[in-house]
Amino acid sequence: MAVDPRIVLVPGGFTGAWMWADVVAVLKRDGIEALAVELPTIGEGSVGADFYADVASVREILDRVEPPVVLCGHSYGGAVITEAASGPHPAVRELVYLTAAVPDAGDSLVSLMSAAAAQEPDAEEEGVTVRDDGLAFLDHEAARRALFHDCPPERAEKGLRRLRPMSLAGGDQPVREAAWRQLPSVYVRGSEDRMPEAVASGFLEQAAQVVELPTGHCPNWSRPDLVAQLLAERARSVAV
Repeated sequence: MAVDPRIVLVPGGFTGAWMWADVVAVLKRDGIEALAVELPTIGEGSVGADFYADVASVREILDRVEPPVVLCGHSYGGAVITEAASGPHPAVRELVYLTAAVPDAGDSLVSLMSAAAAQEPDAEEEGVTVRDDGLAFLDHEAARRALFHDCPPERAEKGLRRLRPMSLAGGDQPVREAAWRQLPSVYVRGSEDRMPEAVASGFLEQAAQVVELPTGHCPNWSRPDLVAQLLAERARSVAV
């Protein structure tokens, strides 16, 4: 007898569960349970929170939900799911990397992004400034160009208003074990993505599937319909 799958959605840096709201709504209409999580490093109260805190928060959710689970990470969230699902976690059946960072064991977000930027020197930069308390902020005009350039103006403004500060305390913390070496993975790139593609060597050759959407870096915001359709297909494929 088939068991209803669940989808756990991990946001990128500076965003939050709000980035997934429309994706979750479409999936719900299709009868698929989806949960968008909040990360400890994001928000005004995140001073000192680090990468491993984000990993622990996602793993705690995975410990509570019934399998089978499709675990999807967007942007920075890709690094989080890489560590959180390692083992592999018994609830997770598949990883989906949505325009996401894909580190290997030993990589930190800083090392991965530095290597990616060196390979794509013309890629867009987000425009990060760091406050005295260690929280980082995105410049709105840089974020508009890097994250929301494929959105209608009103939609882009709505996303920009919802951006939040982020603790960068864990930027140099390495991934201890890479779940994509243990679980089937799908990589989703945006054909109009202006951010550097931060993907560990060997991942694309090992990925079960590589999908391209006609979007920029935040397809969960610009085209939630396409993202929900893709995730629904992945969820149904892991139902057992």
